[in-house]
Amino acid sequence: MSIAKNIENIILKQKKGRIFFVSDFDDFENYDAVRKALQRLVDKGMLVRLGTGIYYYPKKDKMMGTLFPSIDKIAKAIAKRDKARIIPAGDYALYLLGLSEQIPMNVVFLTDGAPREVVIGNRKIIFKKTSPKNLAIKNKLANYIIQSLKSIGREHVNEQHLYVIKQHLDKSKELHTIKKEMNHAPVWIRKTINPLIKKKQNELA
Repeated sequence: MSIAKNIENIILKQKKGRIFFVSDFDDFENYDAVRKALQRLVDKGMLVRLGTGIYYYPKKDKMMGTLFPSIDKIAKAIAKRDKARIIPAGDYALYLLGLSEQIPMNVVFLTDGAPREVVIGNRKIIFKKTSPKNLAIKNKLANYIIQSLKSIGREHVNEQHLYVIKQHLDKSKELHTIKKEMNHAPVWIRKTINPLIKKKQNELA
């Protein structure tokens, strides 16, 4: 059986919505043949090419057509392939926390993997190398808060920012964990967030 047919059969056995990379087919030991086979599947309409070496086995909706994966899903797939950790940063962290309504065109993630830029259509996923300390935080909300405040800057944090963060903390069932995670944050962020956590904990006591 040809490499192309083997690859097609492998993909057909997967759930729709999966993201594939050329490197997923390294066992065939023929990069050019794999790349050409994937391109043929794109031409055939079975796959969608998201970016260089990145392919998508599309989910489809009768009304909406092809349901494309989110930038977040693509970034996580790349990180999984590279065996790297990532956390959202900058304007993307602000958007995820609800401190900005605008989805950034260039989405930034901090990583312990290789720094790189990945072009997805007219957007970019930017992976920036960071220290292990920034990636030590496991709690998602704690990450969003810390990275958002870093992006805003100490001198520009206002009452509206704190109000939105407080709403998230009020809904969280992991206040103790978040407070512990704040030990990895800069001192000014700890001094900003810990009183909000303590106030909520006192209300619950």
